[in-house]
Amino acid sequence: MSEPTIVFLHGTNASPWTMEPFRRFFEEKGYTCHSPTYRHHDLPDGEERTEALRGASIADYVADIAGFLATLDTRPVVIGHSLGGLIAQLLAARGLIAAGVLINSSIISGTVPTTEMERALGKMFMGAGPFWNEVPGQDFDLLATYGLNTMPVGQQHEICDRLSTESGQVLFELFFWMYDVNQTTWIDFNRVNTPLLFLSGSEDKVVPPSTAKTMADRYGPFATFIEVPGRCHYMQLEDGHETLAQRCLDWIRSV
Repeated sequence: MSEPTIVFLHGTNASPWTMEPFRRFFEEKGYTCHSPTYRHHDLPDGEERTEALRGASIADYVADIAGFLATLDTRPVVIGHSLGGLIAQLLAARGLIAAGVLINSSIISGTVPTTEMERALGKMFMGAGPFWNEVPGQDFDLLATYGLNTMPVGQQHEICDRLSTESGQVLFELFFWMYDVNQTTWIDFNRVNTPLLFLSGSEDKVVPPSTAKTMADRYGPFATFIEVPGRCHYMQLEDGHETLAQRCLDWIRSV
């Protein structure tokens, strides 16, 4: 039996480079790998990117990836980070993937914060005006506190400098799903029979384990939840990521 194709999905403000360490690992193991990106995320920061991303929705990104998956000969295993993990869940609900590995997945509709730091992040967005009409970039101090908090300062700067802008509408759909009239991130759990592995870094402040587990629990027997000690939101870029990748590989081979 041939090994499944692997498709890597990145998070917000990013592009395929954030999944490159995992892609190299799986390619070295003989897997066929793909790293598609969402619309306009290949554009450099600037006016063209800003205007292209303004108003873009998670639904647009899901359509982009669903279109890419339609070009493959078989249903792949998707390994998604953050927003990529959320998109993997939406694809699973459509029956488009064979399995999903979700690295610190963003929350889906119905998932509520369980920590004060999550609530503080939401309040920060509330004070930012109509950010859903904008295309925000990354703030280093915020990113270092919430997403890169277990990394050396030098690596924090390197990652932040490579991240880019993102559609404010996408961020609105992530953080304020309860006000999203389109319910973009809503999932019909009765339609999901795809095995999903939720990997949650113990030090992730964006989607901490206590919140991630409430999301995983909604899938019942189709979800496996693992808390990874000492790891942050971007744990696929941390030193020792090979151990995490091997854990993913072992799970993929078991399902």
